[in-house]
Amino acid sequence: MYKVLIVEDEHLIRKWLTYTVDYQSLGLVIIGEAENGKIGEEMIRQLKPDIVLTDINMPVYDAFTMFENTKDISYQKIILSGYNDFLNAKKALQYGVRNFITKPIVEEELYDTLVTLISEMEESSNDDSFYDDRQLLPKVITKNSVEQEIVQWIHQHYAERFTIAELAYDLGYSESYIYKCMKEHLGITINDYLSRYRIKIAIYLIQKEHSIRVYELAEKVGFSDYNYFNKVFKKYMGMTITEFKDTRLNP
Repeated sequence: MYKVLIVEDEHLIRKWLTYTVDYQSLGLVIIGEAENGKIGEEMIRQLKPDIVLTDINMPVYDAFTMFENTKDISYQKIILSGYNDFLNAKKALQYGVRNFITKPIVEEELYDTLVTLISEMEESSNDDSFYDDRQLLPKVITKNSVEQEIVQWIHQHYAERFTIAELAYDLGYSESYIYKCMKEHLGITINDYLSRYRIKIAIYLIQKEHSIRVYELAEKVGFSDYNYFNKVFKKYMGMTITEFKDTRLNP
């Protein structure tokens, strides 16, 4: 999963940016928020984000000072501006910024910008330091669709024990209808998607903490039986969790 840092001095906009998009469905995770460029610089150095979503004009440091002070660190930059300013756009290009969004931010534009950026990053990525788990899940690009509602619900509840009947009831659809939507549009069943997503999160947790135990992983991703979890992991990854750690993370 790609890590995203949000740098924005206006509290309401910062929270809107944090919660308006289902980042996990795009293979993204929000790792932090900063209210000015100085804190942003500190968090960039500490957290090593893949993408920084930032305002230009902020207290203490503006975005360009933050970029200048972290030019030794590689990350993608998406700039937000309160006005469509050509000079700022031109200056942004000097720091490798290719994505420039004008406020007021439109959710659709932000979503599309992220989708495009992720596609570019995946095409150019040659980082083998971590196992690439993005092939586990089909992408959900269509907004405001039933399948997007389903995957968002799963992303919110994957760590819980639930039935498909409970999922369908919460979303207000019949079980047969949501089964049909998932199979037709994503090519896999709901249970298959849930298992794949749980494995994806498990891989992310392993990469954060190599020493995490199997039973701890199982609990965090919604499995009550860690032996069964290990079997599911092996089904999708072709190896047990211990083998995965040994061969993928410590080659």
